[in-house]
Amino acid sequence: MKKEILYLLEYLAKNPNEDEKALYALLLQTLSSLELYTPTKFTQAQIHTLMSHQGLHDASGFEASVKAFDDALDATIPTALREAKQNLFATLLHANFPKKKSFLAVSLECFLFQLEPVEKSIYENLLAYVTALNRALGLFFVLGKEASSSFTPERLVLFGETLHVKLLENIFHEEERVHVRQGLKELLGVYLSLYGTYLYMSKG
Repeated sequence: MKKEILYLLEYLAKNPNEDEKALYALLLQTLSSLELYTPTKFTQAQIHTLMSHQGLHDASGFEASVKAFDDALDATIPTALREAKQNLFATLLHANFPKKKSFLAVSLECFLFQLEPVEKSIYENLLAYVTALNRALGLFFVLGKEASSSFTPERLVLFGETLHVKLLENIFHEEERVHVRQGLKELLGVYLSLYGTYLYMSKG
């Protein structure tokens, strides 16, 4: 599973579309800068061929490969951690949209339908940040499970904080950052603690 995840990461990071590859290129660059992974020199086409020959996911498009990447991460993460992430996001929505939280009890679709345009923009940016952060920390978790000597708690914090800065720059406009910076930094701390608990709890 680890090999497939890394192949998919590189496949997505080497996408010729700058917007589509942005997050995955950032993940690859951050892992490399922290000396946690050395990217291959394979092109996207070569990675596609390698995966096909090895019976792994047939990376034939961006959306399908993102789904495969997410599915592969989820398959290696404990059920309790997945549930904790879902509960945390629900809590986040309740806290940020208190007047609309009753609609969440019905369904997410009902909640989204009730959002005003400004609220919807806030939700979409928050979702983009949380989704990107979960992909990043999920990747660190999977790799850290097999290489604990390199993927230390200190590296986890540094990895998260490095990405946090870039995600703020890439997702939020300059004037928005002033309002969300502190709150998202605190949210980052919660996610780091959550992933760290499940990654290191069994280590002596």
